[in-house]
Amino acid sequence: MADFKKDSKQSKAHGHPLLTDLFTGTVLAVIVLIASLSFGTLIFSGDLSSGVADGIGMALISAAIVGITVAIRSSYPGTIAIPQDRTAPILALMAADVAAAMPLGSPSSYKLINVLVALALTSIVTGTALYLLGHFRLGNLTRFIPYPVVGGFLSGSGWLLLIGSIRVMTGQRVSLASLPGLFNLSSLRLWLPGVLLGLLLFITIRKLKKTKSLPLILVGSMLIFHAVMYFSGFSMEQARDAGWLPWIPHGGNFIPHIWKLDAWKMIEPIAIFHASGLAATAIITSAISILLNSSALELAVHGEVDLNRELRAAGVANIAGGFAGGMLGFQSLSLTRLGHDLGSRTRVAGLATGVICALALFAGPSVFAYLPKFALGGLLFYLGLGFLVEWLYDSWAKFPPADYAVVVLIVAVMGMFGYLEGVGLGLLAAVFLFIHNYSRVGVITHSMTGSEFQSNVDRPSEHQRLLQREGGSLHLLKLQGFIFFGTANTLLNNIRARLQDKKLPRLKAVILDFRRVSGLDSSAALSLSRAGQLASTNNFTLLLTQVPESMQNQLQRGLVASNESEILRFFPDLDHALEWWESRILAEHGMALPDEEFDLRVQLNGHWPNSETFEVFFSKLKKKVLNESQYLIRQGDFADELYFIESGEVSTLLEGVNGGPARRLRRQGGGTVLGELGLLLKLPRSASVVVNRPVSVYCLTETDLNQLKLDRPDVAADFYEFLSRYLSERVLNTTKSLRVLTD
Repeated sequence: MADFKKDSKQSKAHGHPLLTDLFTGTVLAVIVLIASLSFGTLIFSGDLSSGVADGIGMALISAAIVGITVAIRSSYPGTIAIPQDRTAPILALMAADVAAAMPLGSPSSYKLINVLVALALTSIVTGTALYLLGHFRLGNLTRFIPYPVVGGFLSGSGWLLLIGSIRVMTGQRVSLASLPGLFNLSSLRLWLPGVLLGLLLFITIRKLKKTKSLPLILVGSMLIFHAVMYFSGFSMEQARDAGWLPWIPHGGNFIPHIWKLDAWKMIEPIAIFHASGLAATAIITSAISILLNSSALELAVHGEVDLNRELRAAGVANIAGGFAGGMLGFQSLSLTRLGHDLGSRTRVAGLATGVICALALFAGPSVFAYLPKFALGGLLFYLGLGFLVEWLYDSWAKFPPADYAVVVLIVAVMGMFGYLEGVGLGLLAAVFLFIHNYSRVGVITHSMTGSEFQSNVDRPSEHQRLLQREGGSLHLLKLQGFIFFGTANTLLNNIRARLQDKKLPRLKAVILDFRRVSGLDSSAALSLSRAGQLASTNNFTLLLTQVPESMQNQLQRGLVASNESEILRFFPDLDHALEWWESRILAEHGMALPDEEFDLRVQLNGHWPNSETFEVFFSKLKKKVLNESQYLIRQGDFADELYFIESGEVSTLLEGVNGGPARRLRRQGGGTVLGELGLLLKLPRSASVVVNRPVSVYCLTETDLNQLKLDRPDVAADFYEFLSRYLSERVLNTTKSLRVLTD
């Protein structure tokens, strides 16, 4: 809002702001009046042409009520709202559908009333939907509409505006059958001037960026027309008989017939309900258009626009306009930008535009009877051409080929079959495109072996070396995203490929890590059940880690095997699954497990650089025995001891902040070393060590180590060499895991 206030101050510096806003409102009102006449004529053409005055009246009601309401409630003070070119083609199709759904032999007055009611109800329903989206702050939901579908909507609307402009100027419905007739001299003279006018508007405004020229060109073309008619000796009635001027009844006003007392007796609910599909399309198109307009307006005026407030403003305006008998309307990006370029920074311009449209509404249709049809059609042609060029030509370089094909498909289907068919097929194509693209996103983030990635259990060096040798028999897959029928088969094929790879050891276990999986569908569950069948057939174990309970139940229904305990296992996390597999490998090779007792003297002597110094070093160690749940190390304490575990089991825990839950970092058993970094670096303990099973440990104190440095530097040197080898092996294993994870 700060930017809007700044703009207001700048506008005062350039002249009197009220006069600027009133001038801007008058210029914009001229454009809105011509656009209202164009849209009303477009909707009420052909069989409904007798109701063109009502159509123009609906557009003017919308221009007045929507324009004034949005001007008051919008988050940007200079917002201009009008009957919309983006929804006018949809409303034209809706009018034709309602008229066609009426019982055979229905008088034209009955058809007209039902069309007017359908359009008014569409405004009310759309307004309610827009308001609810804004009220519950759901405006961003419209961002989930695929962008190619949005482009298809708008380019399809452009095509309908384009052919609608020809219909407005000639009175003929454009089709393949009627196409040759449009090039007869009698038809050509009606639509060619409008097409040329539309091209002139497009070149001047879109290409030369002369936005302010729009009202001048429109008014100038109409003045030239009347000058030519005058000097050629044509009367207005002759021009109207020749098709140059619209047939609009003289006298009276534009108050729609739906407010007549006998109008409601003519309503056919079935005919109105027949247009519900197009009404839904109008709601979607309106929400998307407001989103696009608001986003683009932020860039144009260098300020922030509240999308949800804009939705609420448009919602209230359309509810009021619908009850008053108006058609659908909302914020106009082009006219708001034009008002900004003309120097308007307050709500006065929007209010003035709405008031002038209201005055025209009560002035009656007489003055509009002198607006040439080619000017109305030319404005529609310009608007339609703009949509087509922006979304069919310009997007060629912006969209990937597949996305661009969706845009073209929507336009083609709309042109050949209809608007709803184009929208429906476009959404379907976008869904298939999304599935195709998403299925190309790898569901497998990392593929590793047990040699490359191990559990957080510290083991003796002999155990580490054995697990390195046997690690190729484990296949670990880290998964991500939503697993569905488009990606589940990739997972199954990966396991099959591993089974068939003769360069690797026989597969003994497959771990599937679900930590980053958001969900899976029934097809994915079926593919994983086939993985269970592969495990049963090929005698390997399937280990699933960190599977949410809902997914676990879903998988268990499909992964039930005759000997489930041997084929399928679930673990709370990856670390526990790796620990289980490593313990199994150690047991297969007859090695003592971490919770069994070691001969620490024999083990350390086997790795000590010089056996002559070992006995001296070992004599300095002090033995301790701790029971379950006792602390061997407390987080934050001063580090003055190093521990060699002889038997039992401990866990290294990172204590939670402010009494929060602790997180297990590692598990250590017999034959491992603890507290070496704290002792060497003289840092406080970074984690706690708690006894899981009663442990027997040998302790080296800082005092004894310092004494060894003084009395027996050779023993101290051998100790540091031993420790450096131990730490190097740990770093090497960690480096392998990191290398795999970062590839």
